[in-house]
Amino acid sequence: MSQTNSAYETLRRALLDCDIAPDAPLAISNLKARFGFGWTPLREALSRLEAESLVTFEKNKGYRVAPVSVAGLKDLQLARTAVETTLFTRSIARGGDRWEADLVAAHYLLAQATPPTPGAVTAEGVLWEERHDAFHAALLSAADAPWLTHLARQTSDQLHRHHRFILNGADVAEQLGGKQGQRIRDVFDRTLGIAHHTRLMDAALARDPDAATRLLEEHIGFTLAVYETLWPESGE
Repeated sequence: MSQTNSAYETLRRALLDCDIAPDAPLAISNLKARFGFGWTPLREALSRLEAESLVTFEKNKGYRVAPVSVAGLKDLQLARTAVETTLFTRSIARGGDRWEADLVAAHYLLAQATPPTPGAVTAEGVLWEERHDAFHAALLSAADAPWLTHLARQTSDQLHRHHRFILNGADVAEQLGGKQGQRIRDVFDRTLGIAHHTRLMDAALARDPDAATRLLEEHIGFTLAVYETLWPESGE
């Protein structure tokens, strides 16, 4: 792998996982010291990441990590709803025994994983994220629509960054210990728990596109509900 590609993959992962905070400045000298890549690979990587809307560039100010906001989250959820409901209904119509078996297997693995702990990144939480992504990919995998699938992956990557920010924001642990702590835990439990994922699987296996679409739209809305519970002043 070239130095430019290595720099791109490394920075992209750090941005998606919120290892570099949203809206943080991205001085090339600091990135060089932290990650060990040269100036040219880093510049080229940042240019590619700007094209993916993961970083922003402003003349005379340089690069910054793209911000996280309620407006951005609403836009991403609108995009996800439009793309994934189409893919999901196509999968229900086209999927065969292999699709059903893969979906059940993905659900089983997700059910065995420990959901992420708000306020901390753990190995168990990362494993849950991987299995959660695999379950949602399984729901859509029989759609036979490569371009829509590509768009779904792009949207999923952007939402992963928002999910990490919501789970591990600087004041999340503090809020969990405050008077709204139980309410926040309840919202996290509903969002991260297996129950709603089971309902999604059951609707898919029952070949019920109306119920499946309704459940998926509800599921997609959970992230915004968590965000607005944590930071109600951000609501628009």
